[in-house]
Amino acid sequence: MKIRKLILAYYAVLFVAFGVLGLVVPSIVSTLIHYDINSPGATMEFMATYGGLFLGVGGFMFYCIKSNTQTGLVCVLLTMGSMLISRVIGFASHGGADYIQYIYLAGELFTVVLVGFMLVQPTSTVTPDSAVS
Repeated sequence: MKIRKLILAYYAVLFVAFGVLGLVVPSIVSTLIHYDINSPGATMEFMATYGGLFLGVGGFMFYCIKSNTQTGLVCVLLTMGSMLISRVIGFASHGGADYIQYIYLAGELFTVVLVGFMLVQPTSTVTPDSAVS
């Protein structure tokens, strides 16, 4: 059970960190991912999506560490899985992926496999008292 919380905490930190960066220094993050935000409206939208959305999802993951790790892992799986599917569709439709996109693709695929595997494995419900009987 601890490994599940550790993995959930890793993704919570990742999402919150990316969200803080997207909110505080949107021009640096947008340059890193080759995203043009040349107008105030585009900058605001970028901050809302890469800042606010990532902060909210990361905050929910932190909440789930204490309240429901399984739900938090489902959140990770659905979020990263939908990003993976969208990236593959975008690549198939538009091409033009660069090394950053391939890094994201590999991370998303790894996450979907890892967390998907964890979610199909039964969680241990054996307690020290029940193991002795």
